[in-house]
Amino acid sequence: MARPRRYDHDALRGQTVEAAKRLLEEGGPTALTARALAKAVRTTPGTIYNLFDSMSAVLQEVNRQALVDLAMLVDSVRDTSPRDRLLALAEVYVSFMLDRREVWRAFFEGPRITGAFPDWYLAQIDGLIARIAQPVAALKPKGDPRLLAEQLLLSVHGIVALAAIERLDLITKQKPMDLAHAAVERMITAINAGAE
Repeated sequence: MARPRRYDHDALRGQTVEAAKRLLEEGGPTALTARALAKAVRTTPGTIYNLFDSMSAVLQEVNRQALVDLAMLVDSVRDTSPRDRLLALAEVYVSFMLDRREVWRAFFEGPRITGAFPDWYLAQIDGLIARIAQPVAALKPKGDPRLLAEQLLLSVHGIVALAAIERLDLITKQKPMDLAHAAVERMITAINAGAE
């Protein structure tokens, strides 16, 4: 009888997440299967399920790493004027998501595992919004900087959502980055005019 193959749990788990990202980038969410992952890391589908409770759990880990990577890029934006910082943050978000279109699709179009998102997931999103709210607050708006940051993120995200699925051209010929810049400029203009 053959002996079970031994593996380093943490190392194989990390390799599996990297392989999942590659599969998503190459073939989108439908390419992410236990069989494809097992083939990519040279193991069995059963081993994949020993590492992760489900394929949704694999996808959730890919999403966690994407949020961590995005946070690091956002944190690398220089602390300049509020306007320049908001423009740079929009650029980071647009570039990050469009450079990883299929991972983005899995992030936002993938199956919802439960009715409630895990605390770490919500904390990552909250951290992103807080990073946007800082330069918004420096503009001294009449409204709540947090709510304005949420609105700005949703505006830029909507642009990215259409661009990522190659449907932006149904509405406009403008480039995603130009539209993101315009969203930032509109918010700043509204704040400066006392409307926000």
